[in-house]
Amino acid sequence: MGALEGKVAIVTGAGRGLGRGISLALAKEGASIGIAEIDAATGQSTAAEIAALGVGSLAVECDVRDRSKVESTVEAVASQFGGVDILVNNATGARQEDAFRSMLEHTPEQFERQLQVDVLGSFHFMRACHPHLRASGAGRVINLSSSAGTERGAGFAAYSAAKEALRALTGVTAREWGRDAITVNSLCPVAVTDAMEEWFRRNPEIAEKQLESVSLGRHGDPERDIGRVVVFLCGPDAGFITGQTLWVDGGSVIHA
Repeated sequence: MGALEGKVAIVTGAGRGLGRGISLALAKEGASIGIAEIDAATGQSTAAEIAALGVGSLAVECDVRDRSKVESTVEAVASQFGGVDILVNNATGARQEDAFRSMLEHTPEQFERQLQVDVLGSFHFMRACHPHLRASGAGRVINLSSSAGTERGAGFAAYSAAKEALRALTGVTAREWGRDAITVNSLCPVAVTDAMEEWFRRNPEIAEKQLESVSLGRHGDPERDIGRVVVFLCGPDAGFITGQTLWVDGGSVIHA
């Protein structure tokens, strides 16, 4: 029996990359997974992988910026599996073409998209899931943030601003929802996804510099490294951890 047997999780942006890896890690511990994904094809692909593990899965096409769609997605998952115990806000408005631009080069459209997806989308899902998380008696929320925000990385003004806003939302919500037995935490991961591998191939000098900053000398794996930490935070051993940020980055960021 897995550590999350009988639990129900919603993971946003789970069609690929980190979201897919996190979904697989949760599923392998017995959780049924609701996949909220704007790309219907990749969402269905992840759902099929999870179903092959013998675990419940449901892919719902969802633009997290659309509150009504978020609400219908949560209700669809809750109806299918009997509730929601875990929410992982992973969806991001980040685009490769937006990175490594100075603040003055960022456009209002880039800022708006980033804030709408990362912050407002997470806000929508947290509000919609709250009644189910409270009814669970041991609700868990994991919000994916970034060291680009905590370390104020040059060239990531829109992304950093959104991820730090999400961290602030995480902390405030942790204080407010603690009495409902819901923990709310942030992760700042470093992991290689297919999109990152492609970007590294096109920018080898930046890739080399980035890898040098990782104390353990390797990038994380979305499922084995990041997903397993999410499993821990969603399990019984992490019931007294809330309002915290975990840097799951191989030692890229080490604070005193």
